Amino acid sequence: MIQVRNLSKYFENKIGIEDISIDYEPGKCTTIIGPSGSGKTVLLKTTVGLIAPDSGEVIFDNVVFNKLKESEQKQIRSKMGMLFQGSALFDFATALENVMFPMDFFTKMSREEKIERAMFCLNRVGLENVEKKYPSELSGGMQKRVGIARAIAIGPSYLFCDEPNSGLDPYTSTLIDRLIQEITQEYNITTIINTHDMNSVMEIADKIVFIYKGKKEWEGNIHDVFTSDNERLNDFVFATNMAKELRRALKSDKGQQL
Repeated sequence: MIQVRNLSKYFENKIGIEDISIDYEPGKCTTIIGPSGSGKTVLLKTTVGLIAPDSGEVIFDNVVFNKLKESEQKQIRSKMGMLFQGSALFDFATALENVMFPMDFFTKMSREEKIERAMFCLNRVGLENVEKKYPSELSGGMQKRVGIARAIAIGPSYLFCDEPNSGLDPYTSTLIDRLIQEITQEYNITTIINTHDMNSVMEIADKIVFIYKGKKEWEGNIHDVFTSDNERLNDFVFATNMAKELRRALKSDKGQQL
């Protein structure tokens, strides 16, 4: 479990994030949504320790992560998996070598053990016979799968995903969403996803957190979204006429049932 408590970060007197508190639960996917520049990336980076907060705490399983020395943080970092926007694979490395990369830093496994683990992870994400291929030889969806395989290579307790569906077609996006959801539940991982993709939110979110101008504006589940009276949330989620009509219809049906 990850607990964020009253987390704030400022940049030259501008709000990055301010007084944000969230609980992220094991075996569940929490999606962080909000307009561009709302603070989603700052929140993610402060949570994983890439940016030091100005105040507040990030607690990993009852350990206050941001108060630890850098050498002490490494043990918690070894439990983190990261899926970056655009996959961030090394062009000069094969799929197998990309998946093995975090094991070089966080494990004492032999090369043979690393290869075996990397092959298992590639197979788990539905990639067979690609271990010798380079990223340029793989489709965008396959690159994302390699990124997921790399993220789970060290058996993480926590998985952080930054725009995992960027650049993918709707069908492939759905496949990636379901794969992330399956892995989260299968390994009881605490998964946090930054996304603009509302289809992704609808598909897999157990909890939704809406960030606006650096502050937590709203929190709930997918069912709560359709009945929320938060105007900023509604403007963001139901931006299109089709989405607005869907929300109207669902609210009307619920009203008739009541």
